[in-house]
Amino acid sequence: MKIALALSGGGFRATVFHLGVLARLAKEERLEHITTLSTVSGGSLCAGLVMALNNNQWPSSQAYLMHVLPAARHILTTRDLKSALIKKVVLNIWDVFDPRANELAELLAKDWGIDINLNQLPESPRWMINSTCYETGKNWRFERFRMGDYLFGYTNDTDYPLSEALAASAGFPGLIGALSLETGGRDWFRYRELADDSLSPGVDRIQKRRTEPIEPAFPTVHLWDGGVYDNHGLEGLVDYNRGWKKDIDFLIVSDAAGRSKPEAYQRGSKALMRIITGVMMDQIRSLRARAILERMRNHKDRGAFLQIGNSCSEVLAAAGKKDEIAEKCAGCLTPLEATQAAEVETDIARLTTKKFELLFRHGFENADYSLYGFSSDFFNFVGYS
Repeated sequence: MKIALALSGGGFRATVFHLGVLARLAKEERLEHITTLSTVSGGSLCAGLVMALNNNQWPSSQAYLMHVLPAARHILTTRDLKSALIKKVVLNIWDVFDPRANELAELLAKDWGIDINLNQLPESPRWMINSTCYETGKNWRFERFRMGDYLFGYTNDTDYPLSEALAASAGFPGLIGALSLETGGRDWFRYRELADDSLSPGVDRIQKRRTEPIEPAFPTVHLWDGGVYDNHGLEGLVDYNRGWKKDIDFLIVSDAAGRSKPEAYQRGSKALMRIITGVMMDQIRSLRARAILERMRNHKDRGAFLQIGNSCSEVLAAAGKKDEIAEKCAGCLTPLEATQAAEVETDIARLTTKKFELLFRHGFENADYSLYGFSSDFFNFVGYS
């Protein structure tokens, strides 16, 4: 079974939740079945860390559980990207208002060991790293064999640092901000047949499609957090009229975006940020989630939507397995604990061991009861241990 995995944004909350989801898949040796990976922000940091800790290769299930996961836990509970970024701001006080994405890339290379270029990534799984292009307003994707978006154009010249692609994907407005990418020195093109590749069945066909050379419209593009455009990383995986791409048998969406809460009115820039990065982005995520769930419920597209904050009893009840709640949910986090995980702040600061374990366990359990609840013909219930 060819599994596509979409890892959402959400800072380290998302990073650790996704680590739990990967651990659950590894328990049934399903990491070997992942052929396509699409990530945003905290999800991109998760995938980048996993790759770096496994010699820049996608890990086997056993390697993930035995070696990658313990090392990732240590890094995320002992090292603090946020403090390191703030220190750089203090040391360069005249640049205090400049974006910090390039500094984040340096930290990822130095502290996390993410020191390869895109063209050095493995062919499998196909990994799409999603950001948002300011100039075009579209989903800019970094991959092993190309980068760009369908409006600006693409380039196959991908001798570009993976750390910078991850920093662009995680460049949330505020502390980090946009990453500047110079477009000169690379050959750019557009595809002649289709505006997008959402229907293409694989990388081989994408590479063989007819193209036409173009001159970049801008000498520099500014790449922001992928969550501004698509926080689930779904655009490269799904055509909402026709369903999953042809090389995807099962789509798992791991949504750790968190839950917004009522908030007292604050004047000025805080009110504007609340509307733009809160209400509007939340509505975009909601619309995409509904479209994916509609494909799963009413068509032949198989998959699972794992949403942070959903408890075992809620999911099994929705899946029509109320009679199994007492047995299956007895050892799971309570609804209150699931909500607490969803309400962890969106940040890239060092996590306490307690907070890491809460998020990790919730990711593992959420994947366990969600996959079993809606796809028990493909997945067993393994339980957290």
